[in-house]
Amino acid sequence: MMNRRRFSVLAAAGAASTAVSPAWAETSPGEPFKSRFAPHPGLLPTAPKDYLDQLKFAHDLGFRAWEDNGLGGRGAKLQERVGAFAEENDFEMGVMVITNGRGMKFYDPDEEGVKGVLDDMRKGVEVCKRTGQTNMTMIPGWRDNEMPREKQIEMSVDLMKRCCDVVEEHGIVLVQEPLSHGVKGGAPLLRSFEDGHRLCSLVNRKSCKLLADYFHEGQIGNGDKLIENSEKTWDEVAYVQYGDSPGRKEPGTGKLDYVEVTRWLREKGYTGVIGMEHGASQKGKKGLEALVQAYRKVDA
Repeated sequence: MMNRRRFSVLAAAGAASTAVSPAWAETSPGEPFKSRFAPHPGLLPTAPKDYLDQLKFAHDLGFRAWEDNGLGGRGAKLQERVGAFAEENDFEMGVMVITNGRGMKFYDPDEEGVKGVLDDMRKGVEVCKRTGQTNMTMIPGWRDNEMPREKQIEMSVDLMKRCCDVVEEHGIVLVQEPLSHGVKGGAPLLRSFEDGHRLCSLVNRKSCKLLADYFHEGQIGNGDKLIENSEKTWDEVAYVQYGDSPGRKEPGTGKLDYVEVTRWLREKGYTGVIGMEHGASQKGKKGLEALVQAYRKVDA
């Protein structure tokens, strides 16, 4: 049942209605997950379309975090409402993408590209002021397959430090995401946990850390080494994302052992957000039940 504080936030956002029963009212409240798993807009089957109602829907299911890569483009008014909901409901905000690298080579940047990326940093700061989030995904451009990747990462340090100079005083952490797929411009500069760790270690700033997306690490052939590779790079990890591989759906639909990964994260003392960076394997009520039960299993 909705308490008065939660109702006030939704009412202010224009998301509550006394005329009709909202879609999420049919959902039985769930016990809060022990881990801060974070759904994203459109992930939860049968969730209402209204953005704030989706937050309430997720909260009633037991989730205590939220992630939206595109939150920066949703407008200041909604961002403020999201921040208010999160503050009122012990709801932690996960990442949004602060920059996709703008198709630039960070190791050989041009003046226009640098200006654009630094503008992205400043815009991200303003979003964080409204939402209260601190971690922001960064894609540090693409790589040249004709040059050793280690050299390219080393040459990218100067621009990364300039980005840190913009956000660090605001408490923002730029979490560098290694990707298994391409980016604008070509193949990503960072391909693995090891690549991300190398960059963060060279930058050596508290505002430049690693985003450990286990789907991508599994996709590049390291599915049987998730714990081993996490252990090697853990000193630079600040944020985590899940997604089974292959398929990029909820845990249990692929080959990655998220029960073991979650257990390991707890042993390491990780209490941050775990982004549900994937789709749902089924639609409708069955799809919602399958997704929620998958996370209950790994949360046990």
